Amino acid sequence: MMTAKDIVKKYSDTRTLPLVAIKVTQLVNDERSTMRDFEEVIKLDPVLVTRLLRLVNSPYFGLVQKVESISKAVVFCGMKQLRNLVAVEALRRMFQGGDEFFSREKLWLHSATVAILAEMIARRIFAISAEEVFLAGIIHDIGLVAEDQVAGQLLREAAKAVQQGKGDLVQCEQEIIGTNHCEVGVALARDWKLPDEVLKAIRYHHDTSRKMPLKSVASIVLLAEYMAAKMRYAPVPGAPVPTLPEDLARHVKNMMANYKIIIRDLPSEMAKARELYHID
Repeated sequence: MMTAKDIVKKYSDTRTLPLVAIKVTQLVNDERSTMRDFEEVIKLDPVLVTRLLRLVNSPYFGLVQKVESISKAVVFCGMKQLRNLVAVEALRRMFQGGDEFFSREKLWLHSATVAILAEMIARRIFAISAEEVFLAGIIHDIGLVAEDQVAGQLLREAAKAVQQGKGDLVQCEQEIIGTNHCEVGVALARDWKLPDEVLKAIRYHHDTSRKMPLKSVASIVLLAEYMAAKMRYAPVPGAPVPTLPEDLARHVKNMMANYKIIIRDLPSEMAKARELYHID
């Protein structure tokens, strides 16, 4: 049996998370940061520079003149959206490999779907800023990637148990591995200095017993996770659709017309995300 600490310690891919990603996150959290600070960090990663310039010159921003400098691109992009761009670029390299029982590619699709749904819920239902919500959605299942590398066979046994109806994913992980991807994920995210609201979303996105504020990042990610599972975007094939806490279930029922529109618009929003972040 393993603990979350054991898995994080052995997870070599954490060393591949670019220092640029960690540094950008630290700069976003530091009120004293300047645009010059961001420019100095970003220019160390040529791939990221290309992504950033492509983003700000895309139809999404609709700028009249082409932006060719990093400093101007950072200004137009915004610090938190820049952080999300960096996170996506760093994470995509980790979501590769797998088999019929656990596929990192399918997990990436699930994570992207949850991130986009969470962003839509934040903006359309609650009319709040969605940058933290998107980040939480794209990274909420990172613990599964670490488990796959460190305890891949045990993770597959847990996935098989889920498919056999022996419990949900967290229950089967806990019984077979000794920990679960929520605990592992929050340990990783804490090392990466991610915001507290993102940490809560990672820790509690399968916890239906804990009552959290309706507009919290954790609640919104839980709602997005539920919707993604209903639409068959599950991290593990055959996993049951999670239940919602009573307060969130009532909320969805009361706002059903709005949520149906979100589901209708999801394909176009996913296409937009591919344009912005090259999620594919």
